[in-house]
Amino acid sequence: MNKILSFKKFTLLSLLLILLFLAYHMFIWTFYTSKIFGRNDGMYIGDLGRMSYQVDSLYPRKLQYTLPKRILNTKPYENQAIDVLTIGDSFSNGVMGGKNPYYQDYLASKYNLNILNIMNITNGQHKLFETIISLYNNGWLATHRPKLIIIESAERGVYERFTRNFDFERKDIDIKGLIIPAKEKDSFIPNLQPINTANYKLPFYTIKYKFKNRAQKDVVKLALSKDVFSTQNYHHSLLFHYSDVLYIKNDKELVRRINENFNHLAKMLQKLDIKLLFLVAPDKYAIYYDYIQKNPYQKNKFFELINPLSKEYLFIDTESLLKKELSNGGQDLYYSDDTHWSYKASDLLTNDQLFKQFKKSK
Repeated sequence: MNKILSFKKFTLLSLLLILLFLAYHMFIWTFYTSKIFGRNDGMYIGDLGRMSYQVDSLYPRKLQYTLPKRILNTKPYENQAIDVLTIGDSFSNGVMGGKNPYYQDYLASKYNLNILNIMNITNGQHKLFETIISLYNNGWLATHRPKLIIIESAERGVYERFTRNFDFERKDIDIKGLIIPAKEKDSFIPNLQPINTANYKLPFYTIKYKFKNRAQKDVVKLALSKDVFSTQNYHHSLLFHYSDVLYIKNDKELVRRINENFNHLAKMLQKLDIKLLFLVAPDKYAIYYDYIQKNPYQKNKFFELINPLSKEYLFIDTESLLKKELSNGGQDLYYSDDTHWSYKASDLLTNDQLFKQFKKSK
């Protein structure tokens, strides 16, 4: 008799635990986790939102193109005339999703330019300088003669990418394989099942961020003194990638070397009547630095160090332009849940007077 009762208790307890297990997962999934990893509406969630599980930071967005002219990468390239050649990292390659993710589309539409975007990643490293050097030395640039070449880089990557001693004679990189089709759908639309480990991670990180600004090793969360995002319940918090502060160097000699390398390349391109623009995408941390409360990290002074240097190439102080817009009440210049700037920043930066010299009549 006792054995039967014990078996019944065990069975009831097991059923109760299973019900609690299912109820927990369904509750967390329905009200929280599914907003990140279970979307069926085609909305894209940014990298920082996915890594940190901070639901209040989310800025769901759907990929859409609304501008009248786009980069040539929308179709197979067939040796059309090129006005502008662009190369860069994720800021140049539309990975942030949402509305008009390519800043180049704004240039193409505003100034009636034919723009070709190329990408070269070898062994996990962006080969930006090396690619342009090779295309110069192997004759490809002499054949196609763009008016302008834009080398773009996230601010945190400039020291690793541009301080090396480059071989300005190399010509081994071929254009084949570098012309990547423009994205027509978001590359990451998560779709987990209701029972998953994210249901444990989300409350864990949510609680941990209340006591530690780097609860998830790659994502920092700090309080802000100003409303800079329109996301509901997220006006006063900033998510940014830890590499934004990890790679701050503020080294005058390294910045001088970067400037020297760009001057060298610019002088080479001038022989073909091609201008070079160094476009730095400011780190999210640097843009919102002035509004961070109780900031444990140092200021990034890259723009302060490079601005006064003598240049043979074109340069836009993107940090000052974006900060000015912020001071005037601009919101969502960067996505609250993402490392990258938004279409608002792309629109703003491409209004710079510098680009007007390349405008073509329609």
